[in-house]
Amino acid sequence: MRACPPRSNAFAPGCSLPPVCCSMSRGRTSAIDAAIALLIRVLGAGLVFGLQVLLARLLPGEEYGGYVTVWTWMLSLGSFAAMGFAESSVRFLPRYTQRQRLQALFGYWQFGLAVVLIVGAAIAATAFGIWLGAGLDGPLLTIVLVAIGLPVLGLEYYLEGIARSMGWFRLAAVPVYILRPILIGGSCLGLSAAGVTLTLPIVGGVLIGCMGTIALLLLGLVTRRINRLAGGARGASNKQRRLWLRASLPLLVLSGLEDLTSYSDILVLSLLSEPEVVGLYFAAARTLALAGFVAYAMTLVSGHRFAMDLASSNRTELQSSILEATRLTFWATLAAVGVTLLAAPWLLAAFGSGYLAGQSVMVVLGLGMVARAMSGQSAEALVVLGRQREGLLVALGVVAVTVVGALALVPEQGALGAAIASAIAMACRTVALAVLLWQREGLKVLSLRIPVFLRHRAP
Repeated sequence: MRACPPRSNAFAPGCSLPPVCCSMSRGRTSAIDAAIALLIRVLGAGLVFGLQVLLARLLPGEEYGGYVTVWTWMLSLGSFAAMGFAESSVRFLPRYTQRQRLQALFGYWQFGLAVVLIVGAAIAATAFGIWLGAGLDGPLLTIVLVAIGLPVLGLEYYLEGIARSMGWFRLAAVPVYILRPILIGGSCLGLSAAGVTLTLPIVGGVLIGCMGTIALLLLGLVTRRINRLAGGARGASNKQRRLWLRASLPLLVLSGLEDLTSYSDILVLSLLSEPEVVGLYFAAARTLALAGFVAYAMTLVSGHRFAMDLASSNRTELQSSILEATRLTFWATLAAVGVTLLAAPWLLAAFGSGYLAGQSVMVVLGLGMVARAMSGQSAEALVVLGRQREGLLVALGVVAVTVVGALALVPEQGALGAAIASAIAMACRTVALAVLLWQREGLKVLSLRIPVFLRHRAP
């Protein structure tokens, strides 16, 4: 059997060859794209892990716990600063690209950027107002650092979403996940070597400054590519702007809740426990994140692929893409979690002997991670299908389960209770997403079979 013809942008529709051939080709393409993204994320995960170890060594336990609190709140709220445009881009831009609607593509880029910058300026002005009016004492320091960092993170999220939606996977991952931790770690090491005592305000300033540097770099690179592709196009109409805004605002809440889902266990723990306990839990969670980046690698490529399948009005290929994404996500996550848990004693010891107590937390979080992987990239499919309101309800439910579970278990179980609450919430999320996509779209999500490209190797 001859090979399928090349596909534009790796996902172009219209293969007229037998389904098995096309499935093999598409499976290999998805696997290759995911493998490249995974390699970048694995390297990035190693750098982030090294950064956390470095900061845990350089900062006293209480100061490191304070840094964890600031960073976690920033990540939890960062999607709100992007106003949903980082997520809605995956719904619109692949479609505009395939149909050569360059004016709409360029208009979306300009409008989304303007909204993110205006909202970011308002948040930054509020932060500086709090700083000047009330100072930086106690909890206000955390609030101000988070508020100053949010506009930068929102811009970064938007640019990353644009790059991901256009299929520029390396551009979406390398600056944020490779360059940023190197820049932060190098700056902290340089300050420490110069005799500067690292405190939360100093490390927070370094963090925000490095994030700003990366955001400006991304802005320059993405702007150049967009201008090269559609720079001669005119701006968008008011009707188009209203459409994009209506599509993005529900995703603003959805993406924010998705982030809260990932970090609500740490946030509740930070309210109920000492900073040292928060630091231990964060170290365990960050160590396991070495395995968690597998799912993100598939997210980088899946949304773009789903959108291209939908643009070609081919539900059969969309179903195939969703199931293959689930298989790749599940089996890769299962293997990565297993390897990470085996290496847990050595990885946690890098933080210090006091962090070895986090092994039981890692086991429970690992089970939750595998349960989440069983739903594959169904959340991305909901966004592409315009089912963001249903996704919002799922995210609300998951956050509620996590928070209620953590409030019930943390007082007695401490860090382990937060991990149990998170794992239960992840299992609930998988069930809810699978039922939702089947009932509303007739699309199956769950599939634990071996990925197609491994079952059908070319001779």
